[in-house]
Amino acid sequence: MKNTKSFTLIELLVSNAVSSLHFFAQKSAVATQQRSPLFLKRGVGFGERGKTSFPVKRSFSPLPKSAFTLIELLVVVAIIAILAAILLPALNSARERGRSASCINQEKQLALSVISYADGSDGWGPAASVSGFTRWPASMYVAGYLPDLNVLVCPSAMEYTYSEYHKLARGLSVASLQTASGLTYFNYVHYTLNRYFIKETSDYPLRKVDNAVNASSKILLADGCGNTVNPTTYDTLPVTSRRGYSEGFFVTTESNLKYLSPFIDPRHSGQSNIAWLDGHVTTEKDAYMRYQISTYPTKQYHWDPLLSDPAK
Repeated sequence: MKNTKSFTLIELLVSNAVSSLHFFAQKSAVATQQRSPLFLKRGVGFGERGKTSFPVKRSFSPLPKSAFTLIELLVVVAIIAILAAILLPALNSARERGRSASCINQEKQLALSVISYADGSDGWGPAASVSGFTRWPASMYVAGYLPDLNVLVCPSAMEYTYSEYHKLARGLSVASLQTASGLTYFNYVHYTLNRYFIKETSDYPLRKVDNAVNASSKILLADGCGNTVNPTTYDTLPVTSRRGYSEGFFVTTESNLKYLSPFIDPRHSGQSNIAWLDGHVTTEKDAYMRYQISTYPTKQYHWDPLLSDPAK
């Protein structure tokens, strides 16, 4: 059976561009040669001494340069523009996949840090509440579980407002960080924890991290976005208007999604990274719709560590 070779669209376009360049170059050389004047070369004849020599040879003396016409240059530019239009989206997509991979690694580090914190705190998570707001990263930083504050900055959210605000906490004393103003530095980090592990409310009693039913199905933390941005305005606002939010995730049955803050942020090309209580991380589409917009207890099961799967 005879083997046939197939070409991709990009390969065909490149091949056509190269062929066009060769064709135009040959065409220009021939056209230039045809336009070149004839020069007479005078040689020494066999006449008598002292007589003027006669012309013995005629030859072409083509100009050495070949040039492209304007139309030819426009064709080449058009081919390059087509190639760029095809390749740039692929390059941007590859770049975002790289940023998402870095985010996944950071979420794994944070998940392990939260679990380590709980191991040293009788199973309790990093709760830190002042005036109703929770700054769980401050508790972990003060306790020495966050030696590298860069882990709180998602590569895909570098342009968010206050994206590195928490780094102002470097060098401050523990006493300063435990005040209301000190804790504020950690309010806009790009990752948000499950509210059951960080804040006691009437709807969300505080739970121990190490006392969960089926830990692989419980969300520990995820890409978080909130405060001035909500799901209904997310796509209409510039990236710089978005911000992280450390306040814990919650489930809502509200039809008005503008009150869902924080929500699981789809900042990775419409997808979100989620770290689960057993330490594994997944990348999911429409995560806030799947896990936050629901009726109890269907999706509450993924948040409350003590709930069993209602489908079983």
